[in-house]
Amino acid sequence: MRSVNWGSVEASSEGGFARIEPGAYAGVITSVEDVPSKEYVRVLFDIADGPHKGYYSDGFYADKPWAHSVIMSYKDSALGMLKGRLETIQACNPGFDPFAAWDAGRLDMFAGRKVGLVFREEEYWDKKTEEFRLGSARCYRFCRLDEVATIAAPKPKMLGDDEKVQALVRAGYGQLDAQAMVEGMRAGAKVSREAATDDYSDVPFV
Repeated sequence: MRSVNWGSVEASSEGGFARIEPGAYAGVITSVEDVPSKEYVRVLFDIADGPHKGYYSDGFYADKPWAHSVIMSYKDSALGMLKGRLETIQACNPGFDPFAAWDAGRLDMFAGRKVGLVFREEEYWDKKTEEFRLGSARCYRFCRLDEVATIAAPKPKMLGDDEKVQALVRAGYGQLDAQAMVEGMRAGAKVSREAATDDYSDVPFV
């Protein structure tokens, strides 16, 4: 063990990691990855200005692209939204033609381009605590840079009952258990897997 010059060390408290709060931020695209099997591109970004500048450059996020990316689908049904997002990128970067870069297959040309990022909290199922809760704020849409200062913090995205059932099924709960749990939650009860499990052996369609 070595001695430390404590006078040159700035103390920090555990749990003091500043979280991104809901709202709009000036961002920068760091890379764009094509996923042709799913017909979308994953746009990775970071915060470009302000106290959170470089927030996602921390090594903690190196293997967590889902935490700092936006999916842009190019399926036929999503082309309208894709065009709108490309227009927003164009408005944020005068002189850059994202449509020409896209058509030429030059996704690398998007790296370093500025774009406004709007973050909101989203409800999800926490397997550890067995409850629905709000997660960290994540980017869900782009905006123009001149809009960043005027956009109020968006309301959280809450899951509907059907979405909650689907989330529970994905987490390993049976369909009937999931439905019973959501019904119990709607009634104000905290229902666990054990409390929701009944004997369905006499139900012919189970």
